[in-house]
Amino acid sequence: MSRTRQRRYGHLDEIKEINVMPLVDLLLQLFIAVVIFFPVVEYGMNINLPKGTTDTIKREQTRTLSVDKQGRVFLNDVPKTFPQLRQDLRALSRFNPPVTVLVKADEVNNYGTVMQVLTELHAAKITRIALLTQEDTPPRRSR
Repeated sequence: MSRTRQRRYGHLDEIKEINVMPLVDLLLQLFIAVVIFFPVVEYGMNINLPKGTTDTIKREQTRTLSVDKQGRVFLNDVPKTFPQLRQDLRALSRFNPPVTVLVKADEVNNYGTVMQVLTELHAAKITRIALLTQEDTPPRRSR
């Protein structure tokens, strides 16, 4: 079905151009929403890592387990209860044996919550565990 418009003398002509401005407006709005939304999602959890010496870890076959200030647990940024975490960790170790789990816990977090997370990792037979820290910057020497 072609779009047509009627001229002054009753003849019908086809519209030969497409109005792209609404499409450009929509794409610009989507781009702005994505640019604003994704950093909020990435930095939505406010976790202050303790300071210490750091080492680099290869990112292949790694999962991140986070514990925020309120004691909530996240596996790859997805909130989990401890029964859900136990089930997911067992499935992870069964189907992906050389997996490394990176544990991010806020420095003011309850020690018991972190120990409960480590106990769940041990129960799931995951042995490659890394506790993430912030790089400890040495104090500057005055000259």
